[in-house]
Amino acid sequence: MGKKLIIILGFIAAVLAVILAVTPLSNLAVIPIIVAFVCGLLIIFMSKKDKTKTKSIQYIFLMVIIALALTIYKSIYYTSEVGDIEQLEQRDEENLEDSKELLEDIDIDEDL
Repeated sequence: MGKKLIIILGFIAAVLAVILAVTPLSNLAVIPIIVAFVCGLLIIFMSKKDKTKTKSIQYIFLMVIIALALTIYKSIYYTSEVGDIEQLEQRDEENLEDSKELLEDIDIDEDL
């Protein structure tokens, strides 16, 4: 019973890690990666003690490696750029003025 529970927990953590690694929340994927890795290690030790082989270990570690690679890739190559607030406010004001001018130029016929 304990081995199955750890396998299920490992799969859930590994899948969650891959999902989080793909999303913009890739920094949060580290926690499920660690949980899945620890579960994989526990399954290895239990399998050696019971002298059984399970494919689930390979799948869990494969998903952990994929999630870890995606997380590292995103942390290296994707940097969040913080723009200048004054420029953003100025652009917003210019867009608002342009929108007002466009609305003033529109002729609305009231021939109802």
